[in-house]
Amino acid sequence: MYKVLIADDEKNIRLGIQAMIKREYPNIETYTAADGQESLEIINEMDPDILITDIKMPHLDGIQLIKELQDRGKKPALIILSGYDDFAYAKEAIKNKVQDYLLKPVNRSELFSTLNTIIEELESSNKMTYQHMDEFRASQLNYILLNPNLQSEQIESLYQKMQINPFENGYYVGVINPGGDIEGTDFLNRINQILPVKETEETITFLDKDDRSIIITADSLLFSHLKSQLGRDRHFMVTIGVSQKAEDLKELKETYEQALAALKYHFVYPRSQVIFYEKIKGKPSPSSMPSDLINKISNMLGTDRENEIKSYLMQVMDFDVIASSNISYLESLNNEINEVIFKGFFTKLGQESLETFKLLNTVENIYNFTNFHEYFHALEDLLMRIHEYNKQMKAVYSEQKYMDRAIEYIRSNYHKDLNLAVVSNYISLNYSYFSHMFKEFTGQNFVDYLKMVRIEEARKLLKETEYKVFEISEMVGYKNPKQFARVFREIEGISPKEYREMNG
Repeated sequence: MYKVLIADDEKNIRLGIQAMIKREYPNIETYTAADGQESLEIINEMDPDILITDIKMPHLDGIQLIKELQDRGKKPALIILSGYDDFAYAKEAIKNKVQDYLLKPVNRSELFSTLNTIIEELESSNKMTYQHMDEFRASQLNYILLNPNLQSEQIESLYQKMQINPFENGYYVGVINPGGDIEGTDFLNRINQILPVKETEETITFLDKDDRSIIITADSLLFSHLKSQLGRDRHFMVTIGVSQKAEDLKELKETYEQALAALKYHFVYPRSQVIFYEKIKGKPSPSSMPSDLINKISNMLGTDRENEIKSYLMQVMDFDVIASSNISYLESLNNEINEVIFKGFFTKLGQESLETFKLLNTVENIYNFTNFHEYFHALEDLLMRIHEYNKQMKAVYSEQKYMDRAIEYIRSNYHKDLNLAVVSNYISLNYSYFSHMFKEFTGQNFVDYLKMVRIEEARKLLKETEYKVFEISEMVGYKNPKQFARVFREIEGISPKEYREMNG
């Protein structure tokens, strides 16, 4: 895919040229700049293949911009625009190896003719090394995978540019998960090293957008060979999803998605390292979800029915049903559990509980786990945590004496260095539980409540005693008189001194 930068200080002109190019060359990426300086920044960042630049621009004109580019190792092909048919500009442009000189208003046919010439020259002069060709193929193959609306003619043209011949006897797509410390380019290089020599010209390897290794090959036995060879290396716990056999490379996106679907089943069958789509494509999805059981689990959390909760969870996550079903059934189960149990729970109990149960972030997606059994144990663990949390919360709600003791302790010790942890330890409650319940009980967070108690006592001392302001500050728990004055003014609207004067 080529990149074109259009530089012109007249917005309508640069956008007009950009629109022409986009319509005629949908595969070309276009960028625009309003002056030469902005153009240089874009060139340094995006490395365009073609630069179309106006002669007269602020900050840095077109000729100056071109001169700036002469010392670059790789320079874009250059096209000059001008509203003036001035031979002096043309001579200067020719000195700097400009491809063409177009007059404004730009003629569509002339622009396309110039671009076609440049593109042909770029393609013919780019005698790519094997590495460059691999990179080019990878980008184009990913472009095919990511664009569902490509027409057959466009796909065929891309394969011709990639120099990929049709697989006359059909082909398979494999998606490989290394399952170890080495991945991405390093893993792909390892695959290429162990491919049989006779296969290297008949097999295409590249990385998809998620850095997974993809193989296109006519030989389905190649995947077992790779599994065997990679399995000898302790760095890999390789799993391969393989598509059905396809005849036409225009079906690449569909076969790639089949391989991805097959790869998911390693979650249920962790001992199967090569999984063929042909083997799993007919798996049904149960006609209904066990929603009643999921609701029962949700309702029982926090009760004394722990064994029933575990029993219902075993029924919901019946491995025999899951193993014989389409993987989408397990994905749907997980989504419903998240919606009915976890999201409802955390919505009710707020941010403190989110901090307490960070495990939720992992359990939300089954593919954060290596296999079903690992996922199930994490799910059960999270449910039991919530269960115990609910029991604790119910105990707190039913025993108001905890909050009464906390309030009494604060009012008796406000002059000391108090914080939430000190008070929660005193009444023997979990820090997060106490934080939530304190706010529920008082309508204020701990810091604001303590401020209120301290300033309340300070008002009495200011009205009824002769202590100096700095002495009262220390008596109510503020070692810094300035902080005391600031908090007092924040709550009362006036300073301690003004309060004393107003109250005799």
